[in-house]
Amino acid sequence: MQETQMDLFGASAPRCEYYPVLLPDLPGLLAITSLNQHLENQGLKHSQLTKMPHISLGGITCPENDEQVFTDVRAFLSTQIPLLVEFTEVGYFPGRGGITLKLGIQNPEPILEFNKLFMTAIGGKITKLNLHLTLARYVDLALFEKVKQPEIIYPKLCISRSVAILKKVVGEKGAYRNIGVVEFGG
Repeated sequence: MQETQMDLFGASAPRCEYYPVLLPDLPGLLAITSLNQHLENQGLKHSQLTKMPHISLGGITCPENDEQVFTDVRAFLSTQIPLLVEFTEVGYFPGRGGITLKLGIQNPEPILEFNKLFMTAIGGKITKLNLHLTLARYVDLALFEKVKQPEIIYPKLCISRSVAILKKVVGEKGAYRNIGVVEFGG
């Protein structure tokens, strides 16, 4: 019987993309939930709304090792205090199949500095970020004009007290999976 190298030594771990993302605190999530109801009243479909509101940061691509990634993220976040995030007005990114509604970030400097320190600590890639919180995807541009009404109250700020870690195997189709949440400071 002929044994292959994989039979003798096992398969190597697949390469994965890990993306830590900032999560709004409970008052921020409640404000976004209220906003989502207003957006639905203006014609957005529930399926277009973001399932997990977050602010994307840089990430790390490495052999699959959830435990090590969590250890590194916990070690870094244990030394950090929650981040104040201030939002600008509603805007959008163009895209195939419709626009993406977003809230811009009014105070990007502390978040960009946090990202730089974070990615350095976990061995991640520091990329040029266009910081924002995604509200909805695949929205018709005409609907954007409807949701810019002054009576729709958009959140002005939130505090991020935690980070979710999103994961996907490199080259895998579909959405990233949330594999856990780590709190700041501990």
